[in-house]
Amino acid sequence: MDIFPEDTVSSATSSPASSLYSPSPHGYGSWVQELSHDQQGVRLIGLLYQCAAEVAAGAFDRANLCLEQINQLASLDAPHTLQRLAAVFADALSRKLISLLPGVSRALQYSTAASCSGEAHLVHAARRHLFDTVPFMKLAYLTTNHAILEAMEGERFVHVVDLSGPSSNAVQWIALFHAFRARRGGPPHLRVTAVHDGGKECLASMAAVLAKEAEAFDIPFQFDAVEARLDDLVLLLDTPDALRQVLRVRSGEALAISVVSQLHRLLAADDVAGAGRTRQQHVPGSSCLTPVQIMARSSPRSFGELLERELNTRLQLSPDAASSVVSSLSPQSPAAQQQRTPAAAGAAKLGRFLQAVRGLSPKIVVVSEPEANHNAAAFMERFEEALNYYGSLFDCLERASAAAHHHRQHAAEERARVERLVLGEEVRGVVAREGAERKERHERLAQWGRRMEAAGMERVGMSYGGMMEARKLLHSMGWAGSYEVVHDPRGEAFFFCWHRRPLYSVSAWRPAACRHSGGRLGSS
Repeated sequence: MDIFPEDTVSSATSSPASSLYSPSPHGYGSWVQELSHDQQGVRLIGLLYQCAAEVAAGAFDRANLCLEQINQLASLDAPHTLQRLAAVFADALSRKLISLLPGVSRALQYSTAASCSGEAHLVHAARRHLFDTVPFMKLAYLTTNHAILEAMEGERFVHVVDLSGPSSNAVQWIALFHAFRARRGGPPHLRVTAVHDGGKECLASMAAVLAKEAEAFDIPFQFDAVEARLDDLVLLLDTPDALRQVLRVRSGEALAISVVSQLHRLLAADDVAGAGRTRQQHVPGSSCLTPVQIMARSSPRSFGELLERELNTRLQLSPDAASSVVSSLSPQSPAAQQQRTPAAAGAAKLGRFLQAVRGLSPKIVVVSEPEANHNAAAFMERFEEALNYYGSLFDCLERASAAAHHHRQHAAEERARVERLVLGEEVRGVVAREGAERKERHERLAQWGRRMEAAGMERVGMSYGGMMEARKLLHSMGWAGSYEVVHDPRGEAFFFCWHRRPLYSVSAWRPAACRHSGGRLGSS
């Protein structure tokens, strides 16, 4: 495990499980008062590892004892980041433990979904603060645009498909307008298709902003919106040519695909309930139903019906069911062995999607992903990787908050919101969830390379010019020093690092068959 700085990062979450470790009304125990700050930090890390091991073994009593001790050392509003980090991981471990109880797991998911839906506007604000505070998304957008610009040299009709969903931002495409307008020969006719499940208002707002900017830059522009999750597009793969129709891929246009921090979600096991959430909006309007709209109308289920079913079945289980669920978490148990099967199903789903993308004949596909291994089969391996990875991210936030000398109180409040609503939710996704609900399945670039090549894709080198542009951004924003952009040894990808630790990667790909063809689209 990495050595955490004294003020190493931490994240707050809001959850029903938080009552298991919220600060005691009686304050610190005497044993806590006898420990120095450094000793408390060492003790916290040890308790987290011990608690994770007890949770993995299904040892309720021992895990709960660990949580009670963590409670005396950590809280979500503590002054030190390691204390807050411990609090959010305790929340995730609490949820993991609770999920073993028959009938409770699904109810907890609904409670969390209801809580998150009520704070949707706060989540948006938190994501915006994260974007403004740390440079990773800005670097991803800049280097993606640079790769697209180079791939589209000489093209007069360009279609960019944005598969980034919640990570998409109109700022990226406004910057691409700038780049295209400055290129020799002038800008192309540009079409952007955004796949996003943020609702019609979100997509309409993006359309309006981009249309206004395109007009100001005198760039011929069209915006199409597909109101769906990336997961939902996978449901189209059994229908011939449906993906091409939904994304409106046309002959005569050079196609680029951008996906920021979303592909890992396709590694989750197939979730057929996703079909009921898929809708489509065309800006401007569409006159006929698409395959996505048809699927959306075919699902009769509601959250209320699902919850009622769960309450009428799983909560009626016999007392012996609890012990059987606990024992199923043992690494040698049949249930633990079966947990590998959904992961394989998820990998197959991703492979089918990447092959379908390859079939669209894009000139370039640019992939940005967290540089972490949060998809390991072993729970303890995921836990340790997550503790180190999010420790670094929360450290980034803490340093940025501390640097806001004139608005320190406001910066601390914004930082707490990001920790609670964005990063805290990701930690829960890695640590507390399993099966189709575990969407945060981040993998390292080396593994992504194997997956892309297995789907018939080949690497496109990321240019030195793109790296220099990224470094220039870091210097202009005052981020140089702690942050850096590193070319991989073969010059085929970028890593965005915090104190030399890679936290994100960006790589570019194209269909292997296009290496001599110029990447032009065939007939649709």
